[in-house]
Amino acid sequence: MSTFAPIFLNNILPAFLVIGAGVILGKWLRVEKKSISRMAIYVLTPCLILSSIMETAITADTFGRMFVYTIVLTGLLCLLAWGVGKALRWSPRSIDALILSVAFVNAGNFGLSMILLAYGEEGLQLATVFFVASNLVGNTVSAFFAARSKAGGRKAFLQVFKLPGLYAFGLAILLRALQLKLPAPIHSAVSLIGRGSVPVMLLLLGIQLSQTQIGKRYGQIAIGVFLRLVVGALLALGLAPVLGLSGLARNVAVAEASTPTAVTSALMAIEFEGDAEYVTGVIFFSTLFSALTLTCVLWYLG
Repeated sequence: MSTFAPIFLNNILPAFLVIGAGVILGKWLRVEKKSISRMAIYVLTPCLILSSIMETAITADTFGRMFVYTIVLTGLLCLLAWGVGKALRWSPRSIDALILSVAFVNAGNFGLSMILLAYGEEGLQLATVFFVASNLVGNTVSAFFAARSKAGGRKAFLQVFKLPGLYAFGLAILLRALQLKLPAPIHSAVSLIGRGSVPVMLLLLGIQLSQTQIGKRYGQIAIGVFLRLVVGALLALGLAPVLGLSGLARNVAVAEASTPTAVTSALMAIEFEGDAEYVTGVIFFSTLFSALTLTCVLWYLG
């Protein structure tokens, strides 16, 4: 209980309070969710990626290992979800929604605060690298799967290159390689905008939940939640030593990889007219049950 209480109070409950505010906005004010989704994708998230990379103090070697770990793990989870969907004979649209629900993790608003609580400032620096990598993948690969069922593979692939998060990442890496910094006023503005992405995404999740019926799909949602929280955590644990992660870096990587489904997946499903109802259901229930599973993960990691 001594471990469960602080994780719930400091990571789970605050997020649910913000989500609850979004539900109220959606029910009472009927806020138009697609405009907010576009603001998050095209403005808030690129600024968050740029500021996070520019401010981190992690070495190039550790950055590279953590980045590769995130990419490989995401690829394996995509294959896992695709294989399960095929075995269950789900429709292509449903399989894409399952991939969105299983392969992309909430390493930001849940992950970063959880790591700070468990491992302190040093762990938070490592978690920032994981977050940047997962956010980059979440704003590119997830867009492909969100758009594929409607636009087709080729058009969905081209949609990836319309997202500014990819270019924000490239700019940040280039600036760090050249040891350059953004002018102070620009850096402050970018950082300020980036910090707004987490509450906006949580509010948007609440708005989506207020307009979504998930009661008829509990069986399908349960599969997504189990794959995300249980199978995903086990796969993350086994992959870490293979890619040379040990000690604190390994603990941070596995803990981040065990977080609930990313809110970004819902953003992409909304933006590209995927199965947002299913993805939102998995986000909600994986977030709810992560209070238990993340406590177990942190207990095991030590």
